[in-house]
Amino acid sequence: MPALHWPTRTWDLTTLTEAQHARWERDGYLVVPGAVPPAMAAAAAAAVRAFVGADDSAPASWYDNTLDIYNDRTAEGKKPHHGPCGMVQLFHHSSLWAIRQLPKLHGIFSDLYGTRALYVSTDRAHFKPPQDAAFPAWSDPGAVHVGLHWDVDTRREAWPVPFSVQGVVYLEDTSALQGALRVVPGFHRRFEAWDAARNRSSSRTASADATAALEAEAVPVEGPAGSLVLWHSLLPHGPGPNIGRAPRVSAYVTMLPVDAAPFVGAGRAADTPLGMSDAGTLAYFEVRTNKTHAYIYIYVYTYVCVCMYVCIYIYKYK
Repeated sequence: MPALHWPTRTWDLTTLTEAQHARWERDGYLVVPGAVPPAMAAAAAAAVRAFVGADDSAPASWYDNTLDIYNDRTAEGKKPHHGPCGMVQLFHHSSLWAIRQLPKLHGIFSDLYGTRALYVSTDRAHFKPPQDAAFPAWSDPGAVHVGLHWDVDTRREAWPVPFSVQGVVYLEDTSALQGALRVVPGFHRRFEAWDAARNRSSSRTASADATAALEAEAVPVEGPAGSLVLWHSLLPHGPGPNIGRAPRVSAYVTMLPVDAAPFVGAGRAADTPLGMSDAGTLAYFEVRTNKTHAYIYIYVYTYVCVCMYVCIYIYKYK
């Protein structure tokens, strides 16, 4: 059985260029500048800043939120809305919904999936200030967000890995030094050989030695404000440390096919989830008997409860 299901393109492109699609096929990731209008990106960035209490005239305010969003609780017993991992628990601001409903974004995802029947995720935002010795808590993103990882099950018993696309919108200019997303280009084309050389037990991360090798291959993905960064879920990915001068401000967004059957691979049930972002079924999020997997499924279940049990906007373009 092949390690990855990658559909053969038989459709015309409506939004991406042939060159862009070719880069996607080759590298497994793509930057689409100008996917979101500047004013719309700026409005979302302002909403994120207001939500986390960040005031650019007082940079110390960038670092006020130091609790771990997964394990800590506020004095009121609530889960923190922001912390050193950078993730922002902001889901339903109108500026984020404006981005999710952009026809251009729908066209981009349609060109990758080959179908216009897609639904959009209701995901989080991200605010990560530069590392600063005066605020040491912000140099440790925590176990969930440190280093490279996958958001899809990559173990052999889960092969073929489904065809699943993830995305993030840079709401402000994001340089390589600014904690930009890092990916391992082209990993989807050599994953099977890579896996054959290693005995892995984790679905989310590789062993320490394999991770070190992948870290050396990872490249930061830069982009101007309004860029949509796309990557296939099989690419090891994760944000880098922010050693720049300004926060990284972004919003995660992806679209997934209403009918997943053509994307899950031969011999799989049509309701097999495509990855962490796909809330079509909870089967992907069940805690498995292997204890080495338990922590990631608990994290994913929390993620689902917070941001995926919501009404999702279904695009029905003819």
